[in-house]
Amino acid sequence: MRTRILIGIATGIAFAFLVFQVLFGKNSIPEQHRISKEIEFYQKQIDSLNKVIESRNELINKLKTDSLYKEEILRTRYGMSREDEKVFQLVK
Repeated sequence: MRTRILIGIATGIAFAFLVFQVLFGKNSIPEQHRISKEIEFYQKQIDSLNKVIESRNELINKLKTDSLYKEEILRTRYGMSREDEKVFQLVK
């Protein structure tokens, strides 16, 4: 009789410990949910940065191969002109 009570108490304590760990422990359900949301957030950032890298690589490739694009950049950003060319700059 006494061993049944001790076994019941031990089982109850073990069950309470397991429930506590599932709800509040280091690897609890809420903690796993938070971690999965964090992973999702970082995955979106990675995807966004991969798109930026891809667009920059396209720009680099364009600068390496497209002479008309290079000329456009030099003219618009840096105000350069061809030799013997007159440039008029309109100011607002």
